[in-house]
Amino acid sequence: MTIGKIPIWLDCDPGHDDAIALLLACFNPAFDLLGVSACHGNAPQSNTSYNTRSLITAFGEQKRVPVYAGAIKPWVREPKYAPDIHGASGLDGTTLLPVPECELHTGSYLDAMEEAIMEHQGEISLVSTGSLTSVATVFKERPHLIKMIKYISIMGGGIGIGNTNMNMSAEFNICIDPQAASFIFGHKVLKDKCILLPLNITHKAIATADILHKIQGNDGNKLRQLFFELFQFFAHSYKDAQGFDLGPPVHDPLALIPLLEFYKWEPSSRVQFSYKRFDLQVVEDLDSADVGKLCVLKEYSPEDSQGSIVGFDLNFDFFWDQVYEALYLAEKSSTIEV
Repeated sequence: MTIGKIPIWLDCDPGHDDAIALLLACFNPAFDLLGVSACHGNAPQSNTSYNTRSLITAFGEQKRVPVYAGAIKPWVREPKYAPDIHGASGLDGTTLLPVPECELHTGSYLDAMEEAIMEHQGEISLVSTGSLTSVATVFKERPHLIKMIKYISIMGGGIGIGNTNMNMSAEFNICIDPQAASFIFGHKVLKDKCILLPLNITHKAIATADILHKIQGNDGNKLRQLFFELFQFFAHSYKDAQGFDLGPPVHDPLALIPLLEFYKWEPSSRVQFSYKRFDLQVVEDLDSADVGKLCVLKEYSPEDSQGSIVGFDLNFDFFWDQVYEALYLAEKSSTIEV
């Protein structure tokens, strides 16, 4: 039986690990990337939209993948960025990123996302690897779209683990817009459509020296060298900021992997995605030392249809194989001169 491609919309904030998410979204043969919106997060939205267009250009996908400006700021709090991890630009560490050869599409990302959802009703999934501001806004302002999506796959949060706020009890993507995250996880319909890839699983996706060697390759390809340089920078910043000695955790691309299993593109025996289902609550109080913390309210059976799907493990050899294969395919269309 032939399985159709998985229609997705990616909302991201590149970001070194977002670059790998964008690579997979563009080149994994399972995905039909309908569009990308670049939101505030790792850097200001003006930077993340530039970085997104630069990466799309490097991939040679600038004529195929439309890029829109996503959410500029959180719903309530002041914007917060991550220069300690990603540098001031949001994508520091290489001189190989090309000047974008595509402009931001005019018009609202909300209109573009609505059009994509309407055209792929019941099949499309949204993938969020930055703040949840863009995704929450589209459903808050256009609630008729809620019933039309299959999943929202999110990199964010942590169950009993964190990397930001005063108590280090929250994860960055959730903490930078806790109100938007609370809207998603507190919504009686949306919460059951969520797939969450928290720090509990993403801290297992370590880009070790051996993995970086495989990414770099031996043929001097400039696209491979671009990723190698980005991840060398990422490794140093994560070691300095959070003490990861073996390599940086590659959070964001994991948000794409469970879709391969849930859409039956890959058998569960290969993906080996292990998860639980929870009702979740976000600490919204901006004055709290635990602002952005994700709290479990109720646990359901994994076979239940209620509660957000929260991942805790998967086949990481399978994951890295997807990265290597996507990079191999990207080499053929890259605009960066060898």
